[in-house]
Amino acid sequence: MGTRGGLEARAVPAAGYPIVHLPSRPVSRKLSPDALLSLAVTGAGVVAAARLLARERPNAIASTGGYAGAALGFAAAILRVPALLFEPNAIPGRTTLLLSRWARRIAVAYAECGPRFGAQAEARVVLTGTPVRPDIGGGDPVAAREAFGLDPNRPTLLVVGGSAGARSINNAVIAAAPALLDAGAQILHQTGRANIEGVKAATAHLAGRGYVPVDYLENMGTAYAAADLILCRSGASTIAEVTTCGLPAVMVPYPYAVGDHQTYNARALADAGAGRIIPDRELTPEGLADAVLFYLNNREACQRASAASRSLARPDAAASIVRLLEEMGGTMIQSQL
Repeated sequence: MGTRGGLEARAVPAAGYPIVHLPSRPVSRKLSPDALLSLAVTGAGVVAAARLLARERPNAIASTGGYAGAALGFAAAILRVPALLFEPNAIPGRTTLLLSRWARRIAVAYAECGPRFGAQAEARVVLTGTPVRPDIGGGDPVAAREAFGLDPNRPTLLVVGGSAGARSINNAVIAAAPALLDAGAQILHQTGRANIEGVKAATAHLAGRGYVPVDYLENMGTAYAAADLILCRSGASTIAEVTTCGLPAVMVPYPYAVGDHQTYNARALADAGAGRIIPDRELTPEGLADAVLFYLNNREACQRASAASRSLARPDAAASIVRLLEEMGGTMIQSQL
């Protein structure tokens, strides 16, 4: 189940699975006509979800929160279908907090997230980590760099500001690139499709020096394998992939994330010695260059941060969540894990 405007509307059918689109709309905390309309739409989503659950009679449901997840979770509570909640961030969202009172199991990606559900949920919280795609982790760095036209022997910075790119990160990288290249680094920069032409125009003078801008990285596994260090936001999936690959990270949390959860995600890595945090409002070309070169010019520091990053990885996260669902549903769920 999902929404028509979400990533799942494209990704789920592309993976060969059916999807049901639920009525959904953001719900404001302030009482207003718009908030009342949102509640009505959410109610329609709960009714649609309940009808589907009554028809399909599932052994269990899994919800990752969000608007569609709320409708599914409420419907499962009404029909007493065992529910698993999955919270991938260090700070739980409003939906998972609200639904946690009825959930049979609450899977979390960060140990510090569990206590935020309260003492009454303690026995139901399980630390699983966040699932990552099987192509993430491993790979030959030399072959990966050659695939992008990079020098196999130069230290490599991977820049990923999310699938759509991040303007603040793009601007800082463009300004810092000459200093980084002069210091011997090379850069693989995902700009976002809407930004690629502007970035190429601004960096035309860097052609042939080891700066490679791309609009979108289809094969993230290869991109991670090419990197010694990553500059990134700190969304849940990104952090899970970074730690699976054991990459040191310079993180610029998205400043408008709900509850500032990206900052809390980033702190888990920084506190473990796996990277540094630069708040978006403090991101400057000079500060960025200093943070990147701290790792790329210091092999021991880079290796320590890499080991710390890998220590936080939970490569069996998907299998752990499947086992929880099997236990809850009382039946074996077919899986290729």
